Amino acid sequence: ASKAAYGLCCWVRAMESYDKVAKVVAPKKAALEKSEAEYATLMEGLAAKKAELAAVVAALHALNDNLAAMQARKKQLEEEVDLCQKKLERATKLIGGLGGEKTRWGEVAKKLAADCTNLTGDVLLSAGFIAYLGPFTAAYREQAIQLWIERCR
Repeated sequence: ASKAAYGLCCWVRAMESYDKVAKVVAPKKAALEKSEAEYATLMEGLAAKKAELAAVVAALHALNDNLAAMQARKKQLEEEVDLCQKKLERATKLIGGLGGEKTRWGEVAKKLAADCTNLTGDVLLSAGFIAYLGPFTAAYREQAIQLWIERCR
C-alpha cells in the first residue's frame, strides 16, 4: 500500500460519496427551484389579491362614509318635514281661528265707519253742550240736547 494508492483510493471514495449525495440532492435542488418559482408566482397572485382587497376596503369605507352622510341628511330632512307639519297644523288652526275674526272685524269696520260719519255731529253737540248748557238744570239740558239732536238729523 503506497501513499499514492491511498490518496487515489480516498479520492475515489470521495467521488463515490459525492455521486451518491449528488444523486439525492440534485432532485431536491430541482424541486426547491420549482417550489421557489411556484412560491414567487403565488406571492405575486397574493400581492394582486391584497391590492384588490385594499381597493375593495377603500370602496367599502367610502360607501360607509356616504351611507353615514345620507343617514344624517335623511334625519335632517325628517326633522324638517316634522317641523313643516307642525307649522302647517299651527297655520291651519290660526286660519280657522281668524275665519271667525273676519266676520267680527267686518262688523267693527262698519261700526267705525258709522261712528266716523257721526263724529262731526257728536263733536258739535258736545261742544255746544259744554259751552251753552253748563249753567242750566239737568232736566233743561236733557230737553235741549234732544231738540238739537232732532235738528241735526
